[in-house]
Amino acid sequence: MPVCGNNSCDKEYDETTLDQCCYHPGSAIFHDGMKGWSCCSKRVIEFEDFLQISGCASGRHKEKQKKEPTTIVQHNPSTSLSASTVETYGTSNPKNDKFAPKPISQAEASKKIVLPPKEYVEVNDPENAVIAVNGPCLRQGCKSVYVDESSRQQECIYHSGEPVFHDGSKGYSCCKPKAAIFEEFLKIKGCKTGKHRFVGEKKVQENSIVCKYDWYQSYDAVHLTIYAKQANTQLSKIEFTDNQTIDIHIVLRDNKEFNKVLHLAGTIDTQKSTITFLSTKIELKLIKDPQVSFSKLEQDELDLFRYQV
Repeated sequence: MPVCGNNSCDKEYDETTLDQCCYHPGSAIFHDGMKGWSCCSKRVIEFEDFLQISGCASGRHKEKQKKEPTTIVQHNPSTSLSASTVETYGTSNPKNDKFAPKPISQAEASKKIVLPPKEYVEVNDPENAVIAVNGPCLRQGCKSVYVDESSRQQECIYHSGEPVFHDGSKGYSCCKPKAAIFEEFLKIKGCKTGKHRFVGEKKVQENSIVCKYDWYQSYDAVHLTIYAKQANTQLSKIEFTDNQTIDIHIVLRDNKEFNKVLHLAGTIDTQKSTITFLSTKIELKLIKDPQVSFSKLEQDELDLFRYQV
């Protein structure tokens, strides 16, 4: 029986099932680690799930077409061309075909147009990225998941290009190996090495929010309050990078994130300073070292005195 060539169908059919095709009229889309079809909104991460996306349109099966090979008579640049010589493509008669190629000179035939390869730039996760355990690597062809911080240093073998599906052949734009079926396509080994990427640029932009914060100081400490309601204490991290820098990563509801690096205008004792998570806010007591008044909280802040006790 013939096999249907409609997207995501690939089923055999006969006269009784001719009108029972469920397929995708659009084309496959692979972007930022997400996979889906242009004709519907559902997106998934894994190829296995992509293959299971049900068609969004119904109609008649369409027999898969086989492309006939084209005969090309190649010209040898070392052989001179007479005025009547014409390169022949396929079986058409150039004299009767207005789209046939025009005769070319030997100099033109010897020229080669070489396009510079597009430079690939590897984009990695930000150093302050908050990654969920078991989160998959978003690079094409990699199936690793995030276990702990050491996962970010492991070697990632992946494809820098995009999946290419054409005439039943499946592969990647960055390398030559091709496969006829998805199972073999999924086994094509990556052609580039680098670091894993667990957080996409789009996700970072969409999930980022701004939390308000304020501060005042006493004789021995700076009291910093960050207004972050119901912060996730397990995923949130506030670290003292040194005695003048605080790295803040707070995860809130709906996976919203507040990321900021505070460069303090003065120095603190990181061993004596404390961090307290409350239901509506986060309080930091930063012990001054030395006991010198802060004229401002951050180095790039206006030089104004805040309320002191």
